[in-house]
Amino acid sequence: MKIASWNVAGLRACEKKGYHDWVRDFDADIICLQETKALPEQLNDSLVNPVNHEAIYAPAEKKGYSGVSTWVRKGIEHKHTIGLGIEKFDCEGRTIITEFSNFILINCYFPNGQRDHGRVPYKLEFSREVAKKALTLKKKTKKEVIITGDYNTAHHEIDLANPKTNTKSTGFLPIEREWMDEFKGQGFTDIFREFTPDENGHYTWWTFRGDCRARNIGWRIDYFWSTNELLPRVKACEHHSDVMGSDHCPISMILEV
Repeated sequence: MKIASWNVAGLRACEKKGYHDWVRDFDADIICLQETKALPEQLNDSLVNPVNHEAIYAPAEKKGYSGVSTWVRKGIEHKHTIGLGIEKFDCEGRTIITEFSNFILINCYFPNGQRDHGRVPYKLEFSREVAKKALTLKKKTKKEVIITGDYNTAHHEIDLANPKTNTKSTGFLPIEREWMDEFKGQGFTDIFREFTPDENGHYTWWTFRGDCRARNIGWRIDYFWSTNELLPRVKACEHHSDVMGSDHCPISMILEV
């Protein structure tokens, strides 16, 4: 099973930049989108009722903000839940939980801590609630859990081009990175680093300023993490930096089901 995740930075804008061609050519079984920035009624029918997938949306209450969507290939049995059951997070359209026959997939758009760090506490609280939900679901269902999406944090120095100049920037604050250490300690694994453990230069987001994407001055902030016991079933995990349409690139993994 091929699973993709992509922060599209506005689905309507991404649609104009070749989104449907990518969906067709990449041929993923499941697609997790973040920062859709639209209510379903604002979207073209081809995004609400795609040909080969069922599209599930969790929009933010605020128009043009946040939002996630999970697309599941037609014929794959599943059930889904919108949100974490916590209003202050769910009103921002940050989470879709989809349960399949032998695993659970949580699609998340983790908050940005903001330049003044004003939303860092909110971000950390959301992050801990996601991990708590994942562990609760694992215990309840006996199924392993994948958490994918834009985490808005680079974990280690090799996960961004300029670590030394960003130690006071949200997305690389010590307190944000410590949460990822905590997350790992709870029994979760960064799947990409299982396949590419020590190489730098692998990024998923580049600012539009200064031709940074062409120069590969970026951050790795989009991830697949999973409960540790899922790892033997994962066959690959990649970044697709050649795919345009957003300031992020898609990431993918191959799961043996």
